[in-house]
Amino acid sequence: MKSGLPKLLLLSSLVVVVFALILRDSKKVVPTVSPVSTLVSTPIPTPIPTPSPTPTPKPLTFTEMNALYGPCVQLPTLMYHHVQTKETTVANKQTSLTVNTEIFKTQMQYLKDKNYNVLTMNDLINFFDSGASVPKHSVLLTFDDGYHDFYSDAFPILSSLGFHATVFTSTGLMNNPGYLNWDEISGMNGTILFANHTWSHKNVVTQTSIMQNEISLADTQLSDHGLNSPKVFAYPYGPDNTASENYLNSLAYKAAFTTKPGSVLCKKKRFDLPRLRIGNSSLSNYGF
Repeated sequence: MKSGLPKLLLLSSLVVVVFALILRDSKKVVPTVSPVSTLVSTPIPTPIPTPSPTPTPKPLTFTEMNALYGPCVQLPTLMYHHVQTKETTVANKQTSLTVNTEIFKTQMQYLKDKNYNVLTMNDLINFFDSGASVPKHSVLLTFDDGYHDFYSDAFPILSSLGFHATVFTSTGLMNNPGYLNWDEISGMNGTILFANHTWSHKNVVTQTSIMQNEISLADTQLSDHGLNSPKVFAYPYGPDNTASENYLNSLAYKAAFTTKPGSVLCKKKRFDLPRLRIGNSSLSNYGF
C-alpha cells in the first residue's frame, strides 16, 4: 500500500498542472481578425450608341414648289408689328417687335429707290384665282395686331410714298390704349386694307370652338365697318392647322398668312403663306 501512494500523488499533481495550463490558455484574448474585404469591380456600362443626326430637309426649289402646290409666285411679304421711335420703344419695353421709325422710313425709301412694286392683296388674289400676272420685283407689306403707332408713325411714311399695306387687326382690342380706334381706321381705309387677326389675338390651333368664335367675331366686325375686302387673315403667333384653314375657306377667305419664313406664295398653300419678319436693319440684309 505505501509503495503506490507516491505514484498516486505524482499523477494527481500532473493532472492539476495540466488543468491549470488549460485554464490559463482559455483566458487568453484571441484577437479578432477582420474579414478581408473583397474588392468588387464596378461593371462597365454598355455604351449607348450615339444616334445618327437626322439630316435637315433640303428646302424645295421654286420649280419643285410650283409642281407640288402651284401656280406659285415669288412675292416677298414683309411682316412688321410696331413702328415707333427709339424713345417710345424703350419706354414701352417693346424692343423685340419694333422697327424704329427712322429705320422704317429708310427701308421704305429703299424699296422706292430700287423700283419695287408694292402690291395689294387684290393683286395676289387675282394671281391665285385667275392667273393674273405679278410684276417682277414686287412685295407685299403687312403689319400685325393693329397698333396705334401704325397710324402715328408708319402710315404717314407709306402715304408719302404712295405705298399700299395690309394691317391684320384684332378687332376686340380696338379702342384700347396702344391700339387703333375705328375712327383712325376709317381715315386710312382705301390705301390700307384692314384684315382679320381674330377678335382677341387668340392662338387658333388650341380649340376648334375658340378658333371659330375668334375668327367669326372679327369677321363680322370688319364687315360691319366695310373692311377686309378681299378677305384675308393672319394667324396670331403664326401656327395654323387643317381645321382653321377649312373654317377660313368656309367663310370665303381668299388667303391666310403665317409667320413661317419664305417668299414663295402658292395657290394650293393659300391658307399657309409665309412671310419675312423685318427688323432694325437694311432691307439689303434680307435679300432685297
